[in-house]
Amino acid sequence: MKGIFSPIVLLVLILGFGGLSLPMSPAMASSDTPPCVVVRVVDGDTVDLDCLGEGRFRARLTGYDTPETHNPRCAAEAVHGQAATRRLRALVADARALEARLGRWDRYERRLVQLSVDGRDVGQRLIAEGLALPYDGGRRPDWCAHLR
Repeated sequence: MKGIFSPIVLLVLILGFGGLSLPMSPAMASSDTPPCVVVRVVDGDTVDLDCLGEGRFRARLTGYDTPETHNPRCAAEAVHGQAATRRLRALVADARALEARLGRWDRYERRLVQLSVDGRDVGQRLIAEGLALPYDGGRRPDWCAHLR
């Protein structure tokens, strides 16, 4: 995979799409995990990916939930959602290796994806840092009540 994403191509992706881009390490690849680039971090649990053979799509990261940044229900949710978004951006920007395990599509036309950075699940990391809660696809947490 090295050499495919030259510094100029990565710079164009970053500047052209206003997001962060990072190719997946070939050592992390498996037959069911195509090489992917994070094109944009939308919020703490949503990214835009571009994956070899799959194209570009919006991905809902699985295993955790972060507070909303779009239409938050209270000020605390907005502040904590922005913190989770900044942290995910930093994790992606500082990553040496990224692995995106692609799952099914959800009802909002997002691909469900488990994202790992440097061998560690980003959801587990954000949960451990107090920026996210575990989430299995059921009823979403009431962040305003949780953050009181």
